[in-house]
Order: sequence, then C-alpha cells, then structure tokens
Amino acid sequence: MPPVKFLICGSGGAGLHCAHVATADGRGDVVGLFDPVGTQLEEALDIYPNAAAGTDYEKLLDETSPDAVVIAGPDHLHAEQTIAALERGCHALVEKPFATSVADARRMIEVEERTGLHVMTDQTMRYVYPWREMVLATKAGEIGETFFIQGDYIHDMTAWYWPHGRHHTPWRIDADNPQNILLGGGIHPIDLMLWAVDSPVEEVSMYSSARCVPEFPSEDCYILIMKFANGVLGKCHVTSGCSGPTWHGFFESYGLTGTLKEGSLYRRDQEPVELEDTSTGNVVGGHGWAGSVVAFLDLLEGKAENPITSKAGANNVAVCEAGLISARSGRSEKVDWFY
Repeated sequence: MPPVKFLICGSGGAGLHCAHVATADGRGDVVGLFDPVGTQLEEALDIYPNAAAGTDYEKLLDETSPDAVVIAGPDHLHAEQTIAALERGCHALVEKPFATSVADARRMIEVEERTGLHVMTDQTMRYVYPWREMVLATKAGEIGETFFIQGDYIHDMTAWYWPHGRHHTPWRIDADNPQNILLGGGIHPIDLMLWAVDSPVEEVSMYSSARCVPEFPSEDCYILIMKFANGVLGKCHVTSGCSGPTWHGFFESYGLTGTLKEGSLYRRDQEPVELEDTSTGNVVGGHGWAGSVVAFLDLLEGKAENPITSKAGANNVAVCEAGLISARSGRSEKVDWFY
C-alpha cells in the first residue's frame, strides 16, 4: 500500500505532531500544509519542504488531492473544514473537539455516512498513561460495578490568552469565536468518562463563571454534573484561569469493590496496586498522538475498526452543549445523544 497522502489543515502544534507521527510511521506522506498564519506555514515548510502550502484551504484540497486530512485548526472551523474534505473524497482525523455544536456534529456525520469515508475523532488522552489504563480497568470490572466517575481539566492558560504570553494564540481569545475551554479542554475528561461508562448521558447540570482571566471573552471555570442512563453519576471540573497547576486528574472511577485514582487500583484493606503502563510511543506535548495517529493509519489500512468514531466525538459535544444550556437556564438539561 502506498503512503497515505496527508493534508495538514492547521499547521500549529497539533497538526505538526500528527504529521510527524504519520511520516515517522512510514505510512504517511505530507503533501499539503494549510494555515492562515504565515509564520506557522513557514515553520511547517522548513520541516516538509516538498509539501504544497497556502492560505486557501479548498484550493489546496483540489490541488494536492490528499487521501486524508488532519483537521487541527480553530475549534469553530472543524465542521466546515471536515465537510469540505469529505466532499472531495478525503478521510478525516478531527482534533478535539469534534465540533462546537450538536447541529454541526450532525451535519458532519450525515456527510460521512453519505460518502462512506472514515472520520475519526482525535481524543488523544485515550492513548496516554495512566488515563488509558484506568479506563480499560474500569471497563474490565476491576472495581466492580461503577457508581461514580470524575475528571478535571485544570490548566493555567494565561500564557495562551495574554497577548504578551509566550504561547499566545490569537484565535483563542477572538471576540467573535473565542475558544470555549469546556469544549477545548474539558472534553478530555468528558471523553474518558463517556468511554469508561459506555452508557448514554441522560441529563446534565452545570454552573460556570468568568472571574480569573479578564482577557478571555468567555467563561473560565465550569462544574458539570452528569447522570448516565445506567445510574452512574459523573462530575467534571474545568478551569483555564487557575494559578499554577496544570493537566491534573483527567479521570478517576469509583466502584463497589475498588477505586482507580492516579494510576493505582485501591481495594479495601489491601495495598494499592500501580497499573502497568501499556501505552505505545512517546507522549508529545502532553498528548497521545503517537497512539491515535497510528490507530488512524490502521483504520485506513483496514487493519482495525474505528477506535473513536464520529458519534463518540459528537456525544462529547452533546454533553458540553447541554451543560452550556444548563448554565444559562439554571435547570438540568437533557442530552441530545447520538446512538
């Protein structure tokens, strides 16, 4: 099988990490680089000098005829960019969040089903120790029947938000389409919880506030509560305005016979057991692209089923959207679940 021809839509950190894994694997070849930011395109071309590059995404799609596109630009553009790729016969690996609304997710899935192409949601924490191992242990019944799960996204994002910050990314604080940190970050623990429980979320309640980062034109703190159809309860705390700690506590699970926390299995009156690290590849930039991109290549090659389907990505979005509605309404809200 010849190498998969990739177009990288969004040539920043996530896009280039995906490109690196695909080419290092030997089954990927970067033929196109898209980004509206000229400096990012220049840096990407230093790495992939033979790729076509430009600021017109659809023109690049037509000129390079890629087999697959990595959708790694601003969150609110994921839907239109994925649909444009599918309409041109390209498979898509979509960085989290899959979309920023249920309506957009539904449109993406409709085009995917019509074209018969592969769309994988790139929820990279599924490939990072100890989160992957704790979810798999939960699903395997190591803690007995699960009754509660929780996860946090606690990340000081001021260096990304502040105009003088060392990682400043202007689109994140764009007045018209700012990144919503529940979708942009909280979706990591939400995805792990939904994967672990494997039951529809029926109802969501959420509170939010905007007190930590004046430069950020959206809420910077969320508390979200979930009620699953099988009776499990879940909680997610998200903040991007904290001072100091980062990337803390993506997943914990509590069962009738055990608890999984910080990579260890706890049982009453027994010494804790540390879970074995079964991850493959190096963790880059705190994410598991080394696993997710290889899984995408395996999918395209017909070696494996889709590990993180479009509907899995859409359900993450559905939980977030119900939470955002709840924060405004002051009531619990039903989740528009994708079956």
